[in-house]
Amino acid sequence: MERNNKTTLKAMIFVGNGFDVAHGYKTKYIDFYTNSIELKELASKGNVLCQHILDNIKGDLWQDLECGLYEYSKSLTLKHGEGDKKSSTVFKQEFSELRSALFNYLKKASNVSITNNPGYFVGELSKVWARLDYQIVSFNYTPIVAAYTNDADLYSSNLSFNKEKIVYQHGCMYNPERGIDNTAEDIVLGIDDNQKVERLHSFLYKSLQKISDNTDLVDAMREKNIYIVFGCSLGPSDHNYFSTLFDANMRDKTYIIYGHGNDALESIKGYAMEYTGGIYNFQTKNHNKIHFIDDSIQQSAMSETKNVIDGLLTTK
Repeated sequence: MERNNKTTLKAMIFVGNGFDVAHGYKTKYIDFYTNSIELKELASKGNVLCQHILDNIKGDLWQDLECGLYEYSKSLTLKHGEGDKKSSTVFKQEFSELRSALFNYLKKASNVSITNNPGYFVGELSKVWARLDYQIVSFNYTPIVAAYTNDADLYSSNLSFNKEKIVYQHGCMYNPERGIDNTAEDIVLGIDDNQKVERLHSFLYKSLQKISDNTDLVDAMREKNIYIVFGCSLGPSDHNYFSTLFDANMRDKTYIIYGHGNDALESIKGYAMEYTGGIYNFQTKNHNKIHFIDDSIQQSAMSETKNVIDGLLTTK
């Protein structure tokens, strides 16, 4: 993607599952629960965790898979007592099977051909972002976002896996170095350190999984001037990243945060309030500026984004 009006303003763009959904891919957790044949087969073969998910699809518990795993872990401890090796061993095996089912489902879902290019809006939005010198951090396992790095062509198969341009923080389905697909063991799925579970359930912690390393990302985050968040809920399952993004040491920063619809945006604002300890003070005392944008109204979202970045480029 060619960039015009090059600038020294450095940005970091965080993309979550909402990014893939904006392209028309059925990658929501509810899509996985509803459409995964493997998930249903595991449940029928006695995987209690998978059966529990299927039995509670309509409730709030499993709307976020990672938060659901946290609550499920606590329920097992309450039921069997802390330190019960038998139930913990079964849980670990069932969790591994669940992760494989999710990986396989998303692999198929992201290979589906999408007609009428529903991702056009994201493509146009990315052209506005591209006026900045940006790096992408993806929390998705799918490689879709690789088409939007600064050295890739939009809407083509020319996907860029340049590590300096894009970071798959939770792993990716595709391994560009080997030219083959990864396996379920190569993705990070689980809970953040602030979601405390008993020691025998520590396999759930993202920070203990083999490809999880926040050190370089945190250092890179602090060096940026602008942060763009698209398709992320800012919820507790990624607390480690967003608590850093909004910590008290951030000064003279600009944030562009998208939410799809009023309810999603209000939820995001609530989490931002928690991370900052108060948005008003975070902005006024630290000279930061947060722009919350509803991306469900595409024309308005495009205009607001352009105005923000125009202002940044004019005053830099």
